[in-house]
Amino acid sequence: MRYEDSKIWLFSFADLAFLLLIAFTQASTIGKNPVHIGEMTIPRVVDTQSISTLDQARISFQIRVLKPTIPETTPFQWVTVVDGKVQPEEHTLNAQSLQDRLTDMKHEGKNRPMLVPDQFSLSKDTLMAMALIEKIYDDDEKRVTVQKISGPL
Repeated sequence: MRYEDSKIWLFSFADLAFLLLIAFTQASTIGKNPVHIGEMTIPRVVDTQSISTLDQARISFQIRVLKPTIPETTPFQWVTVVDGKVQPEEHTLNAQSLQDRLTDMKHEGKNRPMLVPDQFSLSKDTLMAMALIEKIYDDDEKRVTVQKISGPL
């Protein structure tokens, strides 16, 4: 008896199609809130003469997402920038403290803070901070500001 393996790929495609069918039926939004999927593309900042710095307001705010440490500490740091001078707060914040701080800022009518993640920060912390900013400042238009910061974070 002779076996022919040339048609085995057909079963792989059938299995894949069946798995996709199961996945799509589980992601149905009938009777549930739809799942919102966000995407963030961070552009690469290059040094060139044609790029000029942005004029900032006299007072602006940043939320820095710090890299993890051992033992693990709270990942967020509040920074106030006054006339280009950076004034980081000494104490770091957890997610609940950050949410309270953002809510107070919004009620005081202060501008939306910029999110500045460290390159070694955890993506879950960056996404948490981004979600809190979006939740509290939901009436603002969507915009992105990328500015090169010299010196250590």
